[in-house]
Amino acid sequence: MKLWGRLPGKLVPTLCIALPGAIYLPQMAGAQIENRPFKTFDVYPTITHGPILLRPTESSVTIMWTTDILCQAAVAYGEMQLDHEVEPGRDGLVPVGTVHVVELSRLAPGHTYKYEVISTPVLKLNPYWPDKGKKLESPIYQFTTFDRTKPSISFSFITDTHEDVPRLNSLLRLVDLSTTDFLVHGGDSLNFIATENQMFAAWLDPVSRRLNQTKPFVYVRGNHDLRGPFARDLAQYMQSYSEPFYYATEDGPVYLLDMDTGEDKADNTNVYAGLNQMILYRAREYEWMKGVFAHDPDAATAPFRIVVMHQPDWGWLNGTNQDWTKLANVANVDLVIAGHLHRLEYIRPGTQGNDYPILVVGQDQIARVDASSQALHITVVDRSGSVLKSISFSRRVPN
Repeated sequence: MKLWGRLPGKLVPTLCIALPGAIYLPQMAGAQIENRPFKTFDVYPTITHGPILLRPTESSVTIMWTTDILCQAAVAYGEMQLDHEVEPGRDGLVPVGTVHVVELSRLAPGHTYKYEVISTPVLKLNPYWPDKGKKLESPIYQFTTFDRTKPSISFSFITDTHEDVPRLNSLLRLVDLSTTDFLVHGGDSLNFIATENQMFAAWLDPVSRRLNQTKPFVYVRGNHDLRGPFARDLAQYMQSYSEPFYYATEDGPVYLLDMDTGEDKADNTNVYAGLNQMILYRAREYEWMKGVFAHDPDAATAPFRIVVMHQPDWGWLNGTNQDWTKLANVANVDLVIAGHLHRLEYIRPGTQGNDYPILVVGQDQIARVDASSQALHITVVDRSGSVLKSISFSRRVPN
């Protein structure tokens, strides 16, 4: 169908293309209609949570924050000035939402970067010329990437806070940020995940405030974190697109494996109503762990290999738990730190088929790990700061 459109000085025929919803875009020969400006309104977003630094490595970090209205997101960063910018994309589209997860990659080990998060409102997603608001730039923060060549590191481990905010805050106050490289939460952050508001108010907001947008957060998924109406939404807050809840990273003398021990009961247990699929998920995780130990030379040569996980027996595995223990033995794992039992327990090497010690941290306790190239030292204290246990290990792998 031909229509008539006006260009300077004459009328020309144009072609009108029908699109779903009876929206028409005239395609005019020589016209600038596609380049017509979209509308920008005097509307600014508010950052409601974060930013928080997740999944740290030597060359990358993931930054998560949320806004009160739909936005497109970006992160500006650089060492001396903010001269780089990353905008996420998925399947050829820029994500638009209230949850923003941006991964910075190709970073240099042990370098300190400045960064700011950028949120631009998308007020109406019209098929053409969406309406947008004004860009909001956060304050400028900074972080330092992991570095395997550092002679020493320190990190803190808490677990099983179960949405008890006073407990969580009292433990977080014991974290000395000036000497701590990162914080690990060993899972069961909540009793079950019901809503976004609950997740932030009872867990992520206190953690984010304490880490002050500068120290990374390593999250270990617990069995209670798999439960509730919002549990299936957790991934979009805690990791980059299509990544699992387990990964490996390296900082100083420590090669760290963040493992997901899944549920503590079988998939066909009636309480799950056939909605769990842990058997397949854990089988993939086992193959991944096997590949890490077999093919990553850093896993073999690092002074220390530490596994952080929630359940100290690797979780429900249909009786194959010893396969995981044997794999850890062969890989010369030096230490497992776990939670789940809600009490302090130290499982010595050889007592459960393990060639490595297992430290189980109670829910009102915090463990600080200090690692040098030759020794590990772990101190566990309670909420008052009183020392409950102090242990040390020498390096087993030759220099």
